[in-house]
Amino acid sequence: MSKNTRSTLQFRQVMNDRARRGERLTDEEIDEITRETIDLAGTSSNENSLQSEWANRSREILQKPANRLTNNDARELHSLEFRAFERLPAQGSLSSHVMSQADKNERRLF
Repeated sequence: MSKNTRSTLQFRQVMNDRARRGERLTDEEIDEITRETIDLAGTSSNENSLQSEWANRSREILQKPANRLTNNDARELHSLEFRAFERLPAQGSLSSHVMSQADKNERRLF
């Protein structure tokens, strides 16, 4: 298991903890997971305009309390990641974590 995969799995636990408490992620946590996703995608730190759009929208969505993330948020991030990095998001990517949390949130509602 790579360093990036381990750290993104730790991030998933942080997101779950925040959701249980109805809290949002810190700005530092948001910045860290976006950097990790860029690393997982295998791209350089030089962002193209699509990566900038993905990063900006990711930050906006992650400003929400974790227990308010929706499947629509996850679908949007997945689409933006695909376009920004020209491949499906990797396991452990930001959109995969948001998707997991959104699924938990929606199951809790029903």
